[in-house]
Amino acid sequence: MTGGRVDAKPPTRVERATRETRVSVELGAARGIELPVGMFSHLLDACATTWGTPVRVQAAGDTEVDPHHLVEDTGLVLGQALAARWPGYQGVARYGWAVVPMDEARVEVAVDLSGRAGSWLAQIPTGPINGLDGEVLEEFWPALARGGQLTVHVEVRAGRNRHHQWEAAFKALGLALRQATAPRAGTLSTKGVIGL
Repeated sequence: MTGGRVDAKPPTRVERATRETRVSVELGAARGIELPVGMFSHLLDACATTWGTPVRVQAAGDTEVDPHHLVEDTGLVLGQALAARWPGYQGVARYGWAVVPMDEARVEVAVDLSGRAGSWLAQIPTGPINGLDGEVLEEFWPALARGGQLTVHVEVRAGRNRHHQWEAAFKALGLALRQATAPRAGTLSTKGVIGL
């Protein structure tokens, strides 16, 4: 991938299958997003592009009911893959943040690979975007935090166009993860370990 980081680790793959969804996430191999929800695929691709780590997501589910389960479970499995690729979040920078402008929109995302799950969302849009409701997209963030045992803050600081706001959020997430997963010696914690 152009602009991707060199990573000597073998690929990390995590899968989840329920009666509602089937999700597979692979980090560190090929890049590709294959989901039945076009707007969500677009947002994940934006995240992967700015992250610079090859991300492959394959997911299917009961989207005839609602994309909610698919979006939530994809966030959960992506978080699990993140935690599996960097066990205990040792040897990484841990913290990352970014403010991304996209036309009239401006969004800030900050992450802490803390070993503790938490998500805080401020001023996010909840209306529909190309058939996908913003209330459904809200579910991605706490699921990502639970799966990855990380803290994430998302704040929409400006904007009118919901597509621009959400795309800026996912691009900012990618940039924040690029910083947070950058190699660093040891564990960045006064406790000496990540977690409670």
